[in-house]
Amino acid sequence: MRMLEQSGEPIAYVVGSSQGAKTIQPQQCVCVRAVVPAEPARASNQTDYKPVPGWPTDSLMVDLVMQSSKNDDGVNDPLYADARVTVSVNMRDVTRNSDYARSHVYEGAAQLFDPGLYALDARIEFRNGQWNANPGLHTPDYKETPMRNTLPGNPLVPSQVHVLYDPRHATYLGRHQNLPLCTNGAAPGRWIPERNLPPTWKTWQYMSPAEDGRVWLPYACRLRRISHAEFVFHMSRRWPSVHWYGDSNSRRTLRPFVMGGKWCYEANSTARLDCLCNDAPKDLFPSEWYPGMPVPHWYRVHTNGVHSTEIHADLRRLLQEPTDPRPILDKDPSDDGNFGPAHVPPGYRLRDDYFDLYYRFTRGTLDIYGSHWERDITSAAVAPYQPASLVVVQLITWDAAFGSFARFKIDVERLANRLRTVYPRAEFVYRSGPYWCCRNSDDQGKKYSRLRFQSFDAYARNVFQRKLRARVWDVMSPPGQRPPESKRLSENMPCRSAHSRAEHIHLDNQVFMNMLVNGQE
Repeated sequence: MRMLEQSGEPIAYVVGSSQGAKTIQPQQCVCVRAVVPAEPARASNQTDYKPVPGWPTDSLMVDLVMQSSKNDDGVNDPLYADARVTVSVNMRDVTRNSDYARSHVYEGAAQLFDPGLYALDARIEFRNGQWNANPGLHTPDYKETPMRNTLPGNPLVPSQVHVLYDPRHATYLGRHQNLPLCTNGAAPGRWIPERNLPPTWKTWQYMSPAEDGRVWLPYACRLRRISHAEFVFHMSRRWPSVHWYGDSNSRRTLRPFVMGGKWCYEANSTARLDCLCNDAPKDLFPSEWYPGMPVPHWYRVHTNGVHSTEIHADLRRLLQEPTDPRPILDKDPSDDGNFGPAHVPPGYRLRDDYFDLYYRFTRGTLDIYGSHWERDITSAAVAPYQPASLVVVQLITWDAAFGSFARFKIDVERLANRLRTVYPRAEFVYRSGPYWCCRNSDDQGKKYSRLRFQSFDAYARNVFQRKLRARVWDVMSPPGQRPPESKRLSENMPCRSAHSRAEHIHLDNQVFMNMLVNGQE
C-alpha cells in the first residue's frame, strides 16, 4: 500500500493475485481497491463541500470491462463478440483516520458472471466531496481524471480479471432462455449486442435493443416483450386503478402507456428532440394543461392506449364521473367538440379491457413551483377517483437538483407515512431516480452528479421497502452497466437534462410490465 501511495498518482487495481490477472469462476466476486493521493482544498469555500454520510469523499467511476471471451479451445465465443460487458463497481471509503491527510483508500466488490477477460476502467469525477453541492454552494464543472491501473514492472498490482469459461453454468448466455421469467424490477444484468444472439431466439423472447444495438439481459431471469394489449388485460383484472406520482420523467414514462406504445417508436423517430430528451407536451398533453401540471390527470387506458378524444378531454368534465362504471366505447361521442367520459349508446360494443390511471405531477419531496406532496397527496384529493389498487411513486430528480440530503431524509420518511395512511390497502411500486453520468446539467443551479442521484435513491428505496413493502422498479442500474464509451455518449446529451431517450423509456416500461404481469395466473 505504501508503495502505491508513493507513486503519487491515483491508481485502481484488483486485489488478490500476483500474476497480473486474477482468475475466478462464474458468479464469484472480486475486490477492487483504489488509492487516491489526498488533495488539499485550493480555496476556503472548498472546505464547505461534504459527502453524504456513508458515501465516499471522492467520486470514482470504476468499471470492469470485458476485453475478450474465449472457450476452452482458445476460440472467441461469438455470443460475446465486441460485447464489452461492463460491471460497475460501487466504491466505499476504507481509509484509516490516521492516513486521511496522506491518501484516500476505497474498496468495492464486483460479482462477475460472463466468461472472459475483464480490465479496469477507473476515473475520478470529483474530489473532496464536491460531488455533493448542497443548496447555496457552487456546482463544480464535471471533469474526469483517468486513474492508472498498472505500475510499470510490478506484477503485484493486477488490473485484469479472468472469468473461466463454463457453458454449463446457469448464467452462461447460451442458456439464457432456460431461466425463469423476471418478476423482479431490479434484476442485475448486462448489455449484449443483438446481432450476437442465437438465431433460434425469437424477438418476443428478449427486449428490444437500445440505440447502440445492445439488449439488456438479466443474469438470473429473462425478460420478454409484452404487448400493451396484454399488459392492459392483466392490469384490468389485477390492478384496475393505478395512482401515479412523479415529475417529468414519469410524464415521459406514461406516454407509451397512454398511447398504446405508439410514441417515438417508428424508425428514425428518435432524431426528434422530444424523443431524445425534451419533454415537449403538445403531442400528448394539451398546451393549456402544461402551465398547471401539478393538477391531477385521469386517463382510462385501453388495449390500444387512450382514445385521442380522451387525451384532449377537459379535465373538469372527467372529474364529474371519473370512475363511470359504464364501459368505454370503440368510438367516442362528441358534443360541439367537447369530449367527456364515454357512454354506451345502442349498437356499440361494450369493453372491459382498460384500467384507470390517475396521475399527479409532483416534484419529489420539495415544496417548489406550486407542487408539494403534503398538499397534493391527501385522502380528500384522491376521494373522487377509484380507490387505488396500485400506487407508483417516482422521486429523486428534483430532490437531487435542489434539495439537501439531510432534509430529504426527513421528508421521504414523512412521505412514506402519508402514503401508508392515504392508501392503506394498495400495493406500492417505487420507481428509482434516473441515471446521471459524465456531464454538467443544463442549469448550474441544479446540483446533479452521479453519486448525488445514487445516494438519494438508495435512501428512498430503503424507506419505501421498509415502510411500504414496495416493489422496486430500477431504471438507474441498467444504464450504469453500459460500456464506458456508451455512458459518455449520453442518451440525453442534446438537452443535458435528466430525461431518458425514448428507446430507454420503452425498455424501462418493459421491465415494469414484466414485473407486474409475469407470474400472474
